Amino acid sequence: MSEPKAFKPEWPEGLEMGKQYRFLCDDKGRDGDCFISVMVAGDGDVHLMASERMERATTDKATGEKLHAIYDSFPSIRCRTGVGGGRHARTRQALLWLADAIRRDNEELKQLGGVTGDDF
Repeated sequence: MSEPKAFKPEWPEGLEMGKQYRFLCDDKGRDGDCFISVMVAGDGDVHLMASERMERATTDKATGEKLHAIYDSFPSIRCRTGVGGGRHARTRQALLWLADAIRRDNEELKQLGGVTGDDF
C-alpha cells in the first residue's frame, strides 16, 4: 500500500522553526479567548496546544498592578523528530501541514495572534 503524498517528509514552504501558529476558535476565539496552537520548535519537534481564557487581564484597583489573563490550558503534546526519538512521523508531518494551513489562513484573514515567535 503506498503512502499518501501528505505523509511524505516535506517541509512546508514559508513555515518557520521557533514560531507558534495559532488558530482562533470560530465560536469563542474571536477575541483570542480560545485557540489551538501548533509550535514548531527550533529542533524540529512539533507541539500541539489548546487553551481557553477563563478571566481577562485586569488591573488591581488597590495597587494598580496589572494582572495577567487566566487561561485553562491543556498540556502541550510534543511530536519529536525521528532523530529526537519520535515514533510518529506521519502525525508530525500532519501537524506541520496544520501549522502551514493556520499560517496561510491567518495571512489571508490578517488575524492578530497568528504567527508569532514570542508566545512560546
